[in-house]
Amino acid sequence: MKKIRYALLLLAALPFLVNAQSIHQDNILYGAAYYHEYMPYERLDEDVRMMKEAGISVVRVGESTWSLFEPRDGEFEFAWMDRIIDKMHEAGIKVILGTPTYSIPAWLWHKHPEILIDYRNGREASYGIRQNMNITSPTFLFYSERIIRKMMEHYASHPGIIGFQVDNETEARGVNNYDFHVSFVNHLKKKYKTTENLNKIWGLNYWGMTIDSWEEVPPRDGVTNTGYKLEWARFNRKAVADFLTWQSEIVAEYKRDDQFVMHCFMPSVQNIDQIASASKMDIMAMNVYHDQQDGLTGNEIAFAGDYFRSVKGSNYLVTETNAQTIGWTSKTQQPPYPGQMRQNVYAHIGSGANMIEYWHWHSIHYGQEIYWKGVLSHDLQPNRAYAEVSKTAHELQKFGTKLVNLKKKNDVAILFSHDSNDALNFMPFNGSGSDWEESTNNAYRSQLVAQFHKVLYQNNIGVDFIFPEQLNLEKYKLVIIPSLYVASDELLGKITDYVKNGGHVIMQFKSGFSDENSMV
Repeated sequence: MKKIRYALLLLAALPFLVNAQSIHQDNILYGAAYYHEYMPYERLDEDVRMMKEAGISVVRVGESTWSLFEPRDGEFEFAWMDRIIDKMHEAGIKVILGTPTYSIPAWLWHKHPEILIDYRNGREASYGIRQNMNITSPTFLFYSERIIRKMMEHYASHPGIIGFQVDNETEARGVNNYDFHVSFVNHLKKKYKTTENLNKIWGLNYWGMTIDSWEEVPPRDGVTNTGYKLEWARFNRKAVADFLTWQSEIVAEYKRDDQFVMHCFMPSVQNIDQIASASKMDIMAMNVYHDQQDGLTGNEIAFAGDYFRSVKGSNYLVTETNAQTIGWTSKTQQPPYPGQMRQNVYAHIGSGANMIEYWHWHSIHYGQEIYWKGVLSHDLQPNRAYAEVSKTAHELQKFGTKLVNLKKKNDVAILFSHDSNDALNFMPFNGSGSDWEESTNNAYRSQLVAQFHKVLYQNNIGVDFIFPEQLNLEKYKLVIIPSLYVASDELLGKITDYVKNGGHVIMQFKSGFSDENSMV
């Protein structure tokens, strides 16, 4: 309890937090994802009653069940969701509706198996898990656009819906389909113009691998050239950004001015370009999970919050976080100590969150995520987690707008480079495995960047993240640069000018080792 009281006092006293308006809110939004369609029996009225009594103010719905919205090709059913949203609205509970494109219905797979991913090394995706489709497939995009437009036509005017989530936890999935390779080659043509130029920039004379025509560009499997691998990683990030931007623009055609569009990004996933992906979104959102009990340090929440607050330079939403236990297996079943859920809420708010939602309201009775427990356990009865949520919700109601849109003014920034993250996986400085296969441990983010942030957090030093794509060095007294393995002359010049003009830099080993094409 002492730790919790201290956290609340610290939050109230922070001198570097000021109010600044963005999306209008009367209070911190507090709630959970809700899947009435997963329930073993009818209990919508009971769930709404319990939510209202607990002070729940928002739910997120619909992102996982395309097959219910479109049970057969071209046949759309909305009555089941209408009932849920109407009940929530009647109870004064706000709704965020998701586009259900991250998990395809069985009829779509059966009709078009070619939309599934062909992974590297010849492995083919199978049906039976989510996120198994090639998001650049024209066929997949056709059916996705149709369901998105049908849903927006039906739901955009509903007064209970405050915003829309596009897709869910999207990332580059190792797509190696032939049409994806063709798109990559077209990307190379546009960027490098000629094969002669590509040969020179990538150094393809090495091992005699020069190409004479664009048709000779090999598929990603087996390629060792670091210039190729870096550009391939960029193209994968771009594919995700294009997909999320495409969905955001469709939703924007229908949504009201008082509704927002967002996506739930994952802090641990770095094979996407969050800046480009969020360019057409109104607000950032993230799904953040962490250890509980003695394993929880607070830095996990601060790291994620600092990163996503910095992407758009504004407040953000927490669309998913721990309620009780987490995990796809029973290995990590560690429910939070009494008070930890409440403590985490204020930690999120202190980093700039305007909403905290749990995943999820009720624990699921079947499927892969039965151990990923919600606020309610499998008996669906009030419990310690429910009581703590209720206590926290009613506290937040008393604060009103005072905690909404808090902003930080930090003097320290960490420069984060996606290119360096990828390049250090291609040429890892730690770990084991073959010399020509890239590492999967993401040491750049999980060790180098994380170590700097941890030390700053432990010394109560607030920090922002900055990115080569939107560099604003002059705002900070100190810029920390973890191993900037890939850097253009332009970027290095800006850093040099910043130092010449009185800025301070801490730059780590291997910085400036290669240019933007992975050439030493």
